[in-house]
Amino acid sequence: MRLFLRSHLSLFFITFIQGIFVFGYYWFLGFQELDHLLYVFFIQILSICLYLVYRWIQDAQLYRWVQEHQNEKLHIPHMGKSAFSESFYERLRIITQLYENKVHQVQSDLNERITFINQWVHQMKTPLSVIHLLIQEHDEEVFQDIRKELYRLEDGFKTVLYSSRLSLFEKDYTIEKIPLQAFMDEIIMENKRLFIQYKIYPKKMFPKETLFVFSDKKWLQFAIGQIISNAVKYSSNKSNKLLFKIEKQGQHIMLEIQDFGVGIPSQDMRRVFDPYFTGKNGRLYHESTGMGLYLVKNIMSKLQHEIELESEVGNGTTFKIYFSKYISE
Repeated sequence: MRLFLRSHLSLFFITFIQGIFVFGYYWFLGFQELDHLLYVFFIQILSICLYLVYRWIQDAQLYRWVQEHQNEKLHIPHMGKSAFSESFYERLRIITQLYENKVHQVQSDLNERITFINQWVHQMKTPLSVIHLLIQEHDEEVFQDIRKELYRLEDGFKTVLYSSRLSLFEKDYTIEKIPLQAFMDEIIMENKRLFIQYKIYPKKMFPKETLFVFSDKKWLQFAIGQIISNAVKYSSNKSNKLLFKIEKQGQHIMLEIQDFGVGIPSQDMRRVFDPYFTGKNGRLYHESTGMGLYLVKNIMSKLQHEIELESEVGNGTTFKIYFSKYISE
């Protein structure tokens, strides 16, 4: 109603000015019967009010929709009986249809691109596996360098694959009960080759009590793998130790991954989770794409796990992941 009245304020103003003019015109002509003049003025105001009531009945739905519509879904009701409402409804319907067609086209293109990337990454895994088989019996330094480069390729393929899937996360996750100690043992074994190549020795501090958390195993495994990858790369030639710690904290379980490498400069701390940010260490070591920790942060957010980062230059970096609830057996 307020929007309707505001849109017709000019009509009220013009009517009032016109009434004063008519009143003054006849008064100065000598027709000074006040009752008759007020009667004419009243009839004019009544006519305008009746007109506005008619317009409100015709367009009430339109004004309510414009003022109150906050639904993200583009549902457009039939909004009135006047010629303006009919034209407005038809025009808006056409624009909405064009917009929805465009959104569907963009979504279709995105799905095709993601499908292509997934197929391409899986095809590239085959020659990488073949190369691993060809060099597995060789321990010379040149083959160690080849293994490092193969790992970088595999890590890059994983980053491409999961970054393309992230936009469709809601369609590609399954929450399940995960035994955290056994899960971390699997991840450590999966990265055994990486630890050997960089001469890193993982140390575990796990409680004897088996702890279970609820999460998506695939996405969580990738996120933790990215943290381990960073820890190993920035510990090389600085420290040979990587600490994995699990402990209960109130109604939470904390997973801590601590390296003793170069650490992160204080000026980079607030931006390490930004996409494509490599920071000072990335420029010095040429190992960073700037996407790993960005994906970690997004995955943790979507899985509703908290993640904290602590770091000191020269003393290493600590990542802490908090699982909201735990079950022990």
